[in-house]
Amino acid sequence: MGTDISGFLEYRAPQDDQEPIWYCAHDLSSLNDVPNYDAFGCLFGVRNYANFRPVAAGRGFPTDASATVSARFAQLTEWYGEGGFHGTTWITWAEVKAIDWDEPAEKPDSRLHEYRQTPNGLRMTGKASWSGAFAAAVGLKAGEVRE
Repeated sequence: MGTDISGFLEYRAPQDDQEPIWYCAHDLSSLNDVPNYDAFGCLFGVRNYANFRPVAAGRGFPTDASATVSARFAQLTEWYGEGGFHGTTWITWAEVKAIDWDEPAEKPDSRLHEYRQTPNGLRMTGKASWSGAFAAAVGLKAGEVRE
């Protein structure tokens, strides 16, 4: 089973003489055609198979989110229930800008990494916790596990 990510870009702006409030700028679902679990793990600690130190994990839903985002969250909660999703959190642009993209993971990624030889050298084609082709190549039987 896969994991989808729902997200929005918001900006904060003043309204007359009142406190600034959040406005929805863009729904990020169009950027999520192919889930990137390494990004989910790095940013939010969700499906963190690559073992990154998450930047913004488990903060919950922001209490001051825009009306648009609050309505969408309420809709998702109605559809899936309180326990129907995990990893609800938020991150600021300042935090994204401060990320050290060269920081190593806390421990090695234990997934199988698959590569293909190309005219330009090896190219990674995927990562998975199980591969039937790999199991057959090393002589594993169905359900057998080895360290």
